[in-house]
Amino acid sequence: MKRSGTLKTLLMAPLLALAAMAQAGDADAGKALYATCAACHGQAGEGIAAMNAPALAGQSQAYIARQLYNFRNGVRGGSGDMLGMQMVPMAKMLADDAAVENVAAYIATFPVAKPAATVEGDPVAGNKSYQSYCGACHGSNGQGNDALNAPRLVGLGDAYLIRQYQNFSKGIRGNHPDDKFGKQMKAMSNVLNDQQLKDVAAYLNSKSE
Repeated sequence: MKRSGTLKTLLMAPLLALAAMAQAGDADAGKALYATCAACHGQAGEGIAAMNAPALAGQSQAYIARQLYNFRNGVRGGSGDMLGMQMVPMAKMLADDAAVENVAAYIATFPVAKPAATVEGDPVAGNKSYQSYCGACHGSNGQGNDALNAPRLVGLGDAYLIRQYQNFSKGIRGNHPDDKFGKQMKAMSNVLNDQQLKDVAAYLNSKSE
């Protein structure tokens, strides 16, 4: 049995390696695909607040790809999410999974964005709330944690961050049965009141300065 298991492992190894390569993504190929995204998200993924388009720079390839898949597959951008709905046809322009991974790989090469602050809050109080409720998953400095499927929050932009938290709270996001990670966030979306949310955003803004 042991020998059979070893042989199976040896036979599977090349297949697993090919699967990993397929998911690796080609940043050079993704550069051309990103041209469509740049109109809203900026040439370097810095986001454009006037278009309600968040910064993408600084996010991991895994997170960007997952959200693109969610938009393509109807997991995100459903009824009630008027801004998210705009992303659905854009994500569907990516022809296949390879295209998704390629554009995600290219976005992952951007340096972290530093969007201008748009809300006022108390970063000291925000730090306390953040460490109590958010830091365990998103990192003590908002740097994100791919192992926990938690995106980076620093550099995301306070307006977008607040809007998404409220979307989770209202059930606009995180309700789809296939959005298992969104469900986790939805469960945490009622712990902060409006002022605490602004304070947390102010804290995250201070970490990007």
